[in-house]
Amino acid sequence: MGRAGSVESRCIDTTRSCACSFSRNHSILAKMPLQDLTPQLRTRLNRAEQFVGCFVGLALAGLLAVFAYYIFYTAKQKGWFLTQGRYFTFVQTASGMSVGDKVKLMGFDVGEIINIEAMPASDFLNNVYVEFEVRSPYHGYLWADSKVNVVSGDFLGNRFLEVTKGISGKPLYKEEGGELVAWWDGSEYLPLEKDTKPVWILAEESSGLNAQIEGLLVSVQAHLPNVFALTNQLSAVLSNANTTTRNLNVLLADSHQSVQNMLTITENLKNPDGSLGQWLLPPRLNEDLHHTLLSVTNTLDSAEINMSLAVSNLSLTLNELATLTANFNSQVQANTNILSEISSLVVSANEFMQSLSGHWLLRSAFKEDKKKKH
Repeated sequence: MGRAGSVESRCIDTTRSCACSFSRNHSILAKMPLQDLTPQLRTRLNRAEQFVGCFVGLALAGLLAVFAYYIFYTAKQKGWFLTQGRYFTFVQTASGMSVGDKVKLMGFDVGEIINIEAMPASDFLNNVYVEFEVRSPYHGYLWADSKVNVVSGDFLGNRFLEVTKGISGKPLYKEEGGELVAWWDGSEYLPLEKDTKPVWILAEESSGLNAQIEGLLVSVQAHLPNVFALTNQLSAVLSNANTTTRNLNVLLADSHQSVQNMLTITENLKNPDGSLGQWLLPPRLNEDLHHTLLSVTNTLDSAEINMSLAVSNLSLTLNELATLTANFNSQVQANTNILSEISSLVVSANEFMQSLSGHWLLRSAFKEDKKKKH
């Protein structure tokens, strides 16, 4: 450790002595005239001057190159090497816009605002004149139906212009050979000259984001009293609901016995013997009703049998009567000497029997027995 410290101290002393000697020599060389220097010192000094000169020259060349690249990059961004179409529009206010702001088309930066001026006081329709440029090839998207939308950029109130792509009509500028040669005036293309004014595009300006927020705040402030009144009403409703729940708790406590009674009644109703049925219909009444229904059923069966027999007998009687009248009719027709009154009587009787056979109640009595036919 002692040797290392001594070596380090020696190195520091040596460095200090060399620095002191270099500074003394430099001061001596600076004070000495050039003709008093030796040839070796003159040669070293010329080399140093040449080295410094080369370094300064290279630095200056690099600086000029950087400056030239900056100018080229700025010109490229500004579109100085491209064909640019000039347009203008009118807006209500220039707040949030300034010269140099970008103009967008479908999300791309296609140009910039080059002029913003207030219209004369005598112009009551338009307030602010805004002129902008759109560089090639994007001016080919602007047709007769294109519009300029004034869009809010941020919460600080900044706004920018956004042009829309045209879908019908004609392009506002006609380009030939990389140069704009004509502009569309609404009916035809006119030659483009140096004193030709920019082409007008309709602007659709919406209220700024700050104005919308301000309107929203005003609306909220206007509705705050109603909100406070509503909250007071809600507080009263909640207070009434709290009182109602307390009353319901008391009512439920009082109705506990009634609920127990209802449970007892329902347990009795679930009895397989039918407690409710026995209460409504006693067993004796139920048995009498059963016997009565049996008697009614037997009576109806007997009546049906008797009715069938009566209909059968009536059918036989009617058939015999029909046969009798038919025979009598044939005899009357065979005997031409019988009086016309008897003939009409027989005919009337036959028609009467035919009408009886067509009646819905006696129709089945006149049906012929199939067994007799066979």
